[in-house]
Amino acid sequence: MHRLIGFFKKRKIILIAVLLIVVAAFAGKKIFSTSDTTQTTQQKSEAEVTRGTVTSGISASGKVETANFLPITTSVNGIVKQVFVKEGDTVTKGQKIMEITLNADGEESLAQAYGSYLSAKNSLASAKTGLLSDESAMINAQEAFDNEKESNSYQSHDERVSYKLAENAYQVAKNNYDQQQSSITQAQVSLNKAWLAYQAQSPIITAPDSGTVANILVVEGMDITNSLSERTSTSVASIKKPGTPIVSLNITELDINNVKVGQKVLINLNSVERKTFTGTVAGIDKIGAISGGVTNYTVIVRFDDSSDLVLPNMGADGQIVVEEKENVLMVPTSAVTSERQNTYVTVLENGTEKRVEVKIGISDGRNTEIISGLNEGDKVVVSSLPTTGFTEAQQQNQRGEFRGPGMFIR
Repeated sequence: MHRLIGFFKKRKIILIAVLLIVVAAFAGKKIFSTSDTTQTTQQKSEAEVTRGTVTSGISASGKVETANFLPITTSVNGIVKQVFVKEGDTVTKGQKIMEITLNADGEESLAQAYGSYLSAKNSLASAKTGLLSDESAMINAQEAFDNEKESNSYQSHDERVSYKLAENAYQVAKNNYDQQQSSITQAQVSLNKAWLAYQAQSPIITAPDSGTVANILVVEGMDITNSLSERTSTSVASIKKPGTPIVSLNITELDINNVKVGQKVLINLNSVERKTFTGTVAGIDKIGAISGGVTNYTVIVRFDDSSDLVLPNMGADGQIVVEEKENVLMVPTSAVTSERQNTYVTVLENGTEKRVEVKIGISDGRNTEIISGLNEGDKVVVSSLPTTGFTEAQQQNQRGEFRGPGMFIR
């Protein structure tokens, strides 16, 4: 009885194994059939060998660093009382832009800033007075030292000591004078800083430089609030200066050695559609920075022309032109295939396809230069993927369906 049970168990195992083999074979056939379907659905078209310009370049992304916009900021607290200019107006440095009615915090900040300014002004005046005193002491010490040199015979010990004391007195006086001059310079810097801080708290906001008013960010009656402890500031307007924008691009370590100052750059902005700007490589960061294990180098590009469409911090994509060839034979890149270090193109002759070995040059991704093997006007076969629908294999891959024993495609 036990033998009979064992016999049926073995037969059951064998049947399960055979069933799995059949399922695997069927699934394998399905895979190959869907693969064939994918290949046969590949579309073919023809293109003509033409002459044109092929550009080989390095693609990179970055952002607009500056578009010659100078911000106008204020650190005051209060209500906008009056705006004296509008967008498009030409202003000069120091011209009034707007006036603020200060609140209590604003008045307090203005008073503190004015007090600091007066203190710095007094310190400068005191330093200048001290310089006069040090100058007089230095002149007297120098005269005494000169007299000592003329009258001293340097023969006795007392004469040599007297000479040394006169020399030391002169050196001390001269050092005091030099130090006082440095103190005046420092006091002048402090005064300038205090004056700028006082202006920042002034209810009258002026243009920091000459240019054209690009935008006004506040209107009359708007409340302006800044933190006194953190010394924050608010942008209220901006001035556009003459010049062209600058964009920074991030280049990987694999491409940076191919970038040179003066190379042409094609620039596209994410927010400006169907327009390509041109620029020139103006500077290259040779140090680089590591982020996530990848080293990137910043390349500075200056636009060739100014444009009101270009604003600071806009996202940018650039192609740095490494090589450009004009009036060369070219074909669509998808018409070129490679095999064992050889390059081929399928040519159409009287409706018949013929494989031809060619020598290629540079490529811009869409078109590839043909150095030899084809003539202008030749018809070539261009392969492309299907544009509509999915094959069964692609649909299964999209859904992550079962594709055979032990396999699950995600």
